[in-house]
Amino acid sequence: MGISAFMGIETALRGILAQQQALDITAHNIGNAGTVGYTRQKADLVATAPFDTGKGLLGTGVDLASYQRVRDSFLDIQLRAQTMRSGYSEARQGALSQVEGALAEPGDNGLNTLLNRYWSSWQDVANAPENMATRQALIQNASSVAAGFSSVATQIGVITTQTGLAVTGTLAQVNSIGDKIAKLNTTIASQKALGNTSNDLLDQRDVLIDQLGRLGNTSWTEQPSGAVDVTIGGGALVSGVTAATLVGADLTSLTSGKLAALVELRDTTLPGYLTNLNAVTKQLADKVNAQHALGYDISTGAAGGPFFTYTGGSEATTLAVSGAIAADPLRIATSDTLPGSASGKAGNSGNAIAIAALRGDTAIDGAYVQLVTTIGSDSQEAAREVANAATLTSALENRRQSVSGVSLDEEMTNLIKFQRGFQASSRALNVLDDMLDLIITRTGRAGL
Repeated sequence: MGISAFMGIETALRGILAQQQALDITAHNIGNAGTVGYTRQKADLVATAPFDTGKGLLGTGVDLASYQRVRDSFLDIQLRAQTMRSGYSEARQGALSQVEGALAEPGDNGLNTLLNRYWSSWQDVANAPENMATRQALIQNASSVAAGFSSVATQIGVITTQTGLAVTGTLAQVNSIGDKIAKLNTTIASQKALGNTSNDLLDQRDVLIDQLGRLGNTSWTEQPSGAVDVTIGGGALVSGVTAATLVGADLTSLTSGKLAALVELRDTTLPGYLTNLNAVTKQLADKVNAQHALGYDISTGAAGGPFFTYTGGSEATTLAVSGAIAADPLRIATSDTLPGSASGKAGNSGNAIAIAALRGDTAIDGAYVQLVTTIGSDSQEAAREVANAATLTSALENRRQSVSGVSLDEEMTNLIKFQRGFQASSRALNVLDDMLDLIITRTGRAGL
């Protein structure tokens, strides 16, 4: 079989077109060097099918097989697993730092300082039970302790409410991302059916999956159609081109990510702190009231009534000094016997001493110190997790960027390479054109 006279021209033309397309993709890479989530693309140049001359196979040039994304799927899996951890630890640290701020420990306004002042006031009253100034100081310091406990309880409650709102907002964000992924699936699948590869759309979808991984433990499976099925926390978020609207009950196995931390904080961690704080509040009120009831005031000899009032029973949320005592400091039952009895003359302070002795009680001061220690430890652990996760995430991002990111130096090298290829193919085309022109216009003319 003969070789066409135009075969060389076709070969050179293929080279020109292939180098032009390679230049186009290089320019696309350079233009998107700063685009978040962009994956470097490369032109997959392949030799075209050879021509059988009867004496051997003759090459016919080059063609562009496809535009490929340079991406490592294993790095994607590693990085997304790490971002799930980062999302979890960051959300947890954010809430725990707020709780630490509410406790204000150590500090002049912390409950530990307020408790110490309160117990010291009882000792001052015991030393001078008839002194109205010390009684007024006791009421003031008791009011400060009561307000402190109530304030911390209120603030933890507010943080819990805010965390609940954050759960709702994050779930809405999850559903929004799912809807965007489903829409991209529709376009990507339709383009694949036409034989096209939507690299830029695949990048957009990968960015959304990255974002989703920070919100919860996410898994994804690519289908033959090009669409991906996505689940988060055990809930099917995207199936092909259809996105679901998930609610909290759909997330049956939520173990990581921001949403997992928020749910855990809302349902377990913060209520646990509040329960322990309320237990300390109740112990303070119950033990002081019980001992106060055993005494007598030195003015009328009346038995001591409640020193504190609180609401919520075992889940006390507010604490206050009894209105009767706040109105009349002489109602403080400092004496342990009836005034005027053989051992109970005015100025007896046995009951005040007994209440002052409650300082350091394991169910009050001890339990509160333990609660502060627990919260501080949890917060420090969360901070360490944030730092560790950030370091690992940064390392993996750098690794992925080294594979998939655009290197301007490398692209400039490619520009020169493809430009030289384009010029060489163009030169070959010119030479072949001149040869054919010579053959066509001059062959057969006499006298040449």
